Order: sequence, then structure tokens, then C-alpha cells
Amino acid sequence: MILVAGHCCPDDVYHVVKYPDEDSTVGSRTEHNRCTKQSWERGGNASNNATVLSCLGASVEYFGTLADDNLLQFLQADMDSLGIKRENCPIIQCGTGPISVVICSEETGSRTIVHAKGNLPELTVDDLEKLDISKYSWIHFEGRNEASLPAMLTRIKEYNSTHSKTESLQQCANDLKPNYQKAKIPVSIEVEKHRESLAVLLPLADVVLVGKDFAMLQGAKDCIEAAKIISTKVEPGTVVVCPWGDQGASYCIARSNPADVDVKKQDAYVPDKIIDSLGI
Repeated sequence: MILVAGHCCPDDVYHVVKYPDEDSTVGSRTEHNRCTKQSWERGGNASNNATVLSCLGASVEYFGTLADDNLLQFLQADMDSLGIKRENCPIIQCGTGPISVVICSEETGSRTIVHAKGNLPELTVDDLEKLDISKYSWIHFEGRNEASLPAMLTRIKEYNSTHSKTESLQQCANDLKPNYQKAKIPVSIEVEKHRESLAVLLPLADVVLVGKDFAMLQGAKDCIEAAKIISTKVEPGTVVVCPWGDQGASYCIARSNPADVDVKKQDAYVPDKIIDSLGI
């Protein structure tokens, strides 16, 4: 089973003919612009990752704090409908959960998000300690909580050091296998936000997914340069993936000698017409 830890958020989604002008009204029958569809969706990075994994046939569990508010049943029922386990999520009494309003333009395919974060606490190492992590084949973290995540990632590293997969990490240190193939429980982390403090998380995962905003903060000007820079900030053997919008994505395996790093690039698929950039 794959554990995905991070953010879950209800999205109030509006599809409009074109993005609204300031101080305008958009209804279902307005003349110059119309709202063609409205829906409630379950969003949030980690929650969306769990959805994709479930749709691909994986056994997956979502792990994150949820508010005991009016939208809790909606979020839980939507996860249940896809077979996403969520029984270990801390439920915060009297908390206010996050929520996003999303405006999708049919004219350009753009999507504009207004997000209110609420007041839920982040997951802590104490929350992780309540799990039986031995039942997970992979754990993925959304890199959003640099205060608690280092301790949580270190806890899993400690578990892996005493529960080797086939041979110890020390015995494998000089081979060319990526670290995730050696770990009993591989750990991946997504680092995308424009916050330098998130750099502390990079050496603690076996697979690092680095967003464009964070990579540019490190001095990268494109996805190739991003992979090269990030590969110097992680442990040798770490897989580094750097998506870069319409430029595609780069990936590499970090090595002790940066000169040995072989960065590959995958071009982006450019559709003739953007139908839905939100992915609902």
C-alpha cells in the first residue's frame, strides 16, 4: 500500500466562457459571459496524488489533517468512492478546513485559484508514530511543513536502516542503483513552493520532485539546470525529477561526483487545444 501525506481541500469550481472582468457579474444567462458549469471537487496536492494512484489501480491511503466541519463528509465520501483509505487521518474538532474557489476559462483553458488555508495544524511526528509503517510499500510527502517533516522523514530512515530490503544501504553505497530500490520503504517528496526553508527536506528522501518555483529560487533557469543544481543538494542515489511546464521535465540520479550525473529530458506534450487544465 502507498501512503500519501499532505493537503486535502474542497474545490468550488466554476467554468465560465471567459475570465470575468473586474466588478462584473457572471450568471448562467448573462449576455457577454456565462457560467456553464459548477461543481464541488476534492483537491489538494496529496489528495490529488492519492486519486491518480487509485485510478491507476494502486492500493493507496491518504494521510492528513481534516476539519470536523460541514465538508468533512463530502471529502470522506469522495475518497471512499475511489477506494482511498483515510482512517488514520487526524480529525480536528472545531477546526476550519482549507477551501479553494477555482475559475476555469473555456476561452483560454486557464484556471485561476483563490485559496483560503483555514486553521488546521500540520501533521506531526507523533501522528506518524501512531501508524504501522511496516504495511506501506512507499510513502510520499507533500513538502509543505518544514517544521515537522524532517523528524518524520528521519523516523522512516531509521526504520529502513534496521529493516533492510535485501542488503544494507552501506553495502550498496557504491553501486549504481537508485536509493528507492534499496530501501524497505522508499520515500518521495514534492518540493514546489517558493520557500528556501524547504531545502532542508531535499537530503531526506529517495525521490525528490522539484517544482519550477522552488528550482528557480535555487538559481535554475530551465529544467536541465534545475536537475543539475538539485542533484548537488540530495544524497547520492536520489532520483531527481524537475517538471517545467511546456518545457517538459528533466530527471537524473544524483552521484557523489556531480560530473557523473546524466540529466535526461522529456519534452512536454502540447495539445492542439487546452480542454481542462484543472484535471477534473
